[in-house]
Amino acid sequence: MNLQLQQTEDGSHTLFLPDKNEHYHSMHGAIQEAQVVYLQAALHPAFEAYRHGMIPVVKVLEMGFGTGLNTFLTCLEAGKAQIPVEYTSLEAYPLDKEVWEKLNYASCMKQPAEQFHQLHLQAFDGRTYPLTPWFSLAKIHGLVQEIPLPENLFHVIYYDAFAPSVQPELWQLPIFQKLHQAAAKPCVLSTYCAQGQFKRNLRDAGFSVSNLPGPVGKREITIGRIN
Repeated sequence: MNLQLQQTEDGSHTLFLPDKNEHYHSMHGAIQEAQVVYLQAALHPAFEAYRHGMIPVVKVLEMGFGTGLNTFLTCLEAGKAQIPVEYTSLEAYPLDKEVWEKLNYASCMKQPAEQFHQLHLQAFDGRTYPLTPWFSLAKIHGLVQEIPLPENLFHVIYYDAFAPSVQPELWQLPIFQKLHQAAAKPCVLSTYCAQGQFKRNLRDAGFSVSNLPGPVGKREITIGRIN
């Protein structure tokens, strides 16, 4: 892919895809967007479920490994909270090493780069690897439409595909029906997207749909819940 490295307003990097006129993250801040859309909206409620004894471990499914930002932030958050997280990430188009090794997320978070690099160096073989005492990762290479998912497993779903205008096939009803089957109870699906048709598809798939205030530069984000 023809990718350009760009710096967002919070100092963290994103990638720009000129062929599709699309950024991987908000230009208002890649890290601040991920923290609001994924950690605060979906991961933290699962942490509360763990603290209340509702679940024995937090199982996360990420649609779109991308730059590894969501994975990295979740790994750091699991260690900070000392809550066990089992993380599965799907990616159709993994980045080349010469691209991801330039990303500055570790320095922005004042963390050693080794852990971020380790996330990327792990094979896309579907196997689960423990990376810290609190975080394990499985990476799967392929299209979400084609990858088989276990049923009733995930408490958190990060839906981080490109926008419906760029990848409309990733925002159709059958995908969210598949994710509903893969979700445990409780489960929170979060995404930056607030498109009306997407929300209807999410609701028709069986999720309870609501909005939350978005990160800087975005009025709202979408949450799908299964209780």
